[in-house]
Amino acid sequence: MTATETTAGPAPLPATPPEPGPGGTAPVRPFQLRDVNLGNGLLQEKRDRTKDYLRQFDERRFLVLFNNQAGRPNPPGVAVPGGWEDGGLLSGHWAGHYMTALAQGYADRGEPIFKSKLDWMVDELAACQAAITARMGNGGPGGEDPEEPQIGRVPGRFGNALRLNGPSRAQHVTLPQEAISQLADFTIATWVNLAATQSWSRLFDFGQNTTVNMFLTPRAGVTGNVPRFAITVSGGGGEQRIDGNAALPTNQWVHLAVTLTQNTGTLYVNGQQAGQNTNMTLNPSHLGNPGNRWIGRSQYGDAFLDATIDEFHIFDRALSPAEVQSMQDSPTGSTAGGSIAWYRFEEEGGTAIKDASPNGRDGGIVASQSGGAADWVPTHPGYLGALPEDSVLRLGPPRWAVYGGNAATNTWAPWYTQHKIMRGLLDAYYHTDNQKALDVVVKMANWAHLALTVGDKNHPQYTGPITRDNLNYMWDLYIAGESGGANEVFPEIYALTGDAKHLDTAKCFDNRESLFQACVENRDILVTTPATRPGRRRPDRLHVNQHIPQFVGYMRVYEHSGDPEYFQAAKNFFGMLVPHRRYAHGGLGGNFPGSNNNTELFQNRDNIANSIAQGGAETCSAYNLLKLARNLFLHEHDPAYMDHYERGLLNQIVGSRADTTSVSNPQVTYFQPLTPGVTRSYGNTGTCCGGTGLENHTKYQETIYFKSADGRTLWVNLYAASTLTWADKGFVVTQETNYPREDHTKLTVNGRGRLDIKLRVPSWVQRGFFVTINGVSQKATAKPGSYLTLSRTWKPGDTIEIRMPFSIRIERALDRPDTQSIFWGPLLMQILGNPGGGSYRELSLYRQLKRDGDYGRSAITYASTTAAGDPIFTTHGFTLRPYYISDTQAASSYFRRVEPTVVFGSVDTGVPNRKRDDNLPNYDVPVAGITSPGDDGPTFLDLVWDEAPFKNHGQFVSTVNRVAAEFRQAGIFTEEERDLVVTHAARSNKELAP
Repeated sequence: MTATETTAGPAPLPATPPEPGPGGTAPVRPFQLRDVNLGNGLLQEKRDRTKDYLRQFDERRFLVLFNNQAGRPNPPGVAVPGGWEDGGLLSGHWAGHYMTALAQGYADRGEPIFKSKLDWMVDELAACQAAITARMGNGGPGGEDPEEPQIGRVPGRFGNALRLNGPSRAQHVTLPQEAISQLADFTIATWVNLAATQSWSRLFDFGQNTTVNMFLTPRAGVTGNVPRFAITVSGGGGEQRIDGNAALPTNQWVHLAVTLTQNTGTLYVNGQQAGQNTNMTLNPSHLGNPGNRWIGRSQYGDAFLDATIDEFHIFDRALSPAEVQSMQDSPTGSTAGGSIAWYRFEEEGGTAIKDASPNGRDGGIVASQSGGAADWVPTHPGYLGALPEDSVLRLGPPRWAVYGGNAATNTWAPWYTQHKIMRGLLDAYYHTDNQKALDVVVKMANWAHLALTVGDKNHPQYTGPITRDNLNYMWDLYIAGESGGANEVFPEIYALTGDAKHLDTAKCFDNRESLFQACVENRDILVTTPATRPGRRRPDRLHVNQHIPQFVGYMRVYEHSGDPEYFQAAKNFFGMLVPHRRYAHGGLGGNFPGSNNNTELFQNRDNIANSIAQGGAETCSAYNLLKLARNLFLHEHDPAYMDHYERGLLNQIVGSRADTTSVSNPQVTYFQPLTPGVTRSYGNTGTCCGGTGLENHTKYQETIYFKSADGRTLWVNLYAASTLTWADKGFVVTQETNYPREDHTKLTVNGRGRLDIKLRVPSWVQRGFFVTINGVSQKATAKPGSYLTLSRTWKPGDTIEIRMPFSIRIERALDRPDTQSIFWGPLLMQILGNPGGGSYRELSLYRQLKRDGDYGRSAITYASTTAAGDPIFTTHGFTLRPYYISDTQAASSYFRRVEPTVVFGSVDTGVPNRKRDDNLPNYDVPVAGITSPGDDGPTFLDLVWDEAPFKNHGQFVSTVNRVAAEFRQAGIFTEEERDLVVTHAARSNKELAP
């Protein structure tokens, strides 16, 4: 038996014949999902709730938008899924996620319902694809721009304004997701001129459906027809409301504003308070990520707003009464305009509305519809989508469409959507053997090759084939250039077909404007300043979930080309994220002081404590970072990748699924912020995180076991109740465990023959990793952060028992050591309750430590176990529980460590517990209000106890003496203070004895 150490680079690609699917050419390979079944436990509980949702959801709803594009009829009464899957510019992506989840659900237990749903969808999508391509034979050049409605502007309160549902076809306005996503305190202020006395028409309505929404109606259908603001996450009966005090007049300009700060919401009419509610507990962040962000349209289907609107502002704070009053006399009053978005409607015409704030969050005007089924003609054969082909082609030359809310001219991650559909079809082929799915996806791949090489050839301004420079210009663009992991599917299709053009298509997605080569060279440019920003179009901060999947695709290109640059770029990119941007639960991304307000973007390097914002830590990003860690491990076998995988899986991913039986929506998170006292929100029909959420909880078994390409080694990466059937080797391995609720595991090997079994020894192990085979203790030393190899000839019924005692440990933030989190083994432990005002809980713990340094002895102690088996701890009167428990209770993942003096048990030296100056924080990009490099660092007691456990008191005193001498030499302690500390340490033998 040996402990496997970290490897220095990728193992050579083996000569062993490749296998289908991701990792199929790697030296270490995954098993097919169908080869591993989950047993009872935490993962199974989360999986089964998601499978219940998949069972009841009507798959016909996904085909409505595809049928519309294909000119095929839809069954009466079948509605679109909703959220972002509603006909907007990201439509189609959720159909792909749902197909993947069905395929994974079927692979898990072979339940026919999942395959029958999936087979039906594949058949229908194939028919849509055929119908769209058939139009190419019906004449017409194809690829024409859709005619843009003629929508003008009218005189407004200040300059121009937009008339809705008047003489022009302007029906309502749709805003981009960032205009409202994750706001807490806010102000929305605008001018409106009502043309009719409509009840319940919406000035604005942001939400997901009639259950989760926030709206302002100028005239509520109640006594007095007063204006009403309302927000709810439980339908009309759960609305938190602010009613005005008088009906609004028609045919004259009225200024309306709603502000919310903490629990107080205020409604203003013409600068004067008209209503207030001081018991508000909901804010926009509780809406999740609203799929519907409308001006002039209602979630309930009420009449469209018949009015003129002007100067629509969204702020990320509550304006003061004086500031609201000041807006009566000028477009911005004493403010600088909406800090999130500001729509002035000063355009000369057209369906685009420009954001006058610096954020570029343009919206779009939706015109009233006339006409029937889609009759556009595709430019290239094989296209399949829930939107016209033009919504993809316009991203490239000659139009270079950008992200926004205008369905006619903008675009929103079109290749992301194509990737999800293709991924779903490939998974249908891999996991359910659906040959038609492969046929459809190959045709899509043929179309994609033409779209990315020939391009928009029928456009009047077409200048020729797409160049490498054109591609570079596309992929650096915020959101519009988001391609998901599109480059991961084409190498797989190359492997399945042998057609090399598909590998070339994958390389078309290389982001070579700036990021690819920087990652090859290990230059971190994820966040820059205007002075250091490379490229022609990229923003200063890159979008987390736009870029992580690109590197998953680079790994796939490496697997099928052998080009080491792709591997090096992916490896270095991962190293820029872990640990430099990773939060305690495994997620990343968020705002920081001085950054623009967008919690989906990367924070600057090493910024943890100053980027724990109310939003951030998007669940999709965690999903993709796990994929990247997994893919890197297949080639490099570094146990650190699996340590990250376990952290992200057992905390952020498992914690993303609500512990409810509701099937009204996916019940998964979008963001998982770590602000003190934050709550989690669940739902997410139609969003990206709603889609990856369906995938997350139906593929838990994918990384439990790996195999070597030569079939000689079985890798046990994760501890989870499961059964592996390795038919080619004649082995069945069963793992019985209640991990991570308990710390022991039993594997039963049923098979005969020679086999190396590698057991992962997690890096967090502090109290030993104990293994027996058939009851006989194994003597090999298991180093934390390695693999322990068991080499023997196995026989049926052999058992391996593993015990890795969990312990409490503390992790310090990279940039501020007193900002800390608590772990129990692999589990992040949250402190329940809300300390209020965004402040942190403060804990002092060193006084309770003994020489063994075991926090679990008396500082943070086990209290009880829930009925489900979840461990509960307490400290200083506070309750701690695992992060994976998923309800809506307020909780804190970080606390502030307060240790004012040097203490040894109850012995207080009176000497201040000063910090060593480690130049923290030391950011690569400035953070407003924070000096960098700073003078922060670990305290004296931090440095002493970092070396625990101590074998005896002499070793403890020796450590104290050495660290105190270092502090004296650095001028942190005086000579007298050093002597006091050492003397008290020597006298604390009884105090510190375990």
